[in-house]
Amino acid sequence: MKRTPKKLYNLIFPIWFFWMIPSLAWLLILPANFLVDSLVLLVTAHFLRLEQGKRLWKQSILKIWLIGFASDFAGAVLCLIVMMVLGEFLDTHAFNPYFFPGATLHAIPGVLLAGVMIYFLNRKYSFRGLELPPELLHKLSLALAVLTAPYLMMIPLYYR
Repeated sequence: MKRTPKKLYNLIFPIWFFWMIPSLAWLLILPANFLVDSLVLLVTAHFLRLEQGKRLWKQSILKIWLIGFASDFAGAVLCLIVMMVLGEFLDTHAFNPYFFPGATLHAIPGVLLAGVMIYFLNRKYSFRGLELPPELLHKLSLALAVLTAPYLMMIPLYYR
């Protein structure tokens, strides 16, 4: 039986990993996610030529950050469910969820769910009170969804 390595493979996401193994890595993950969300928001606002970029950041970054964590958690739960369900139907020796391609294929539904949740929840809740036109809400929410989805969940723990 192989032991799980103690290495940290992803400094930005696997939330489920840190609930299973308490770690001080949270001190790196929380600010890293905040920084990524902030950069995506500010760069997108700059490209959309929004004059109120700093005000936009001040009023919405906390909501964006929390929505990102909630969405990543929902995606991780879906990955776990997919892994458990497929484990019942597939030979895990041939299609191991910890190796490539099994890990990547198990994670795709979770990454998609997290991205969709990031888009819709940010569009509905993060930019309230800013009186942005619907097309700007769409573009900001889409940029956040595409650029902050937890793609690193698709990286397998092991390679053969």
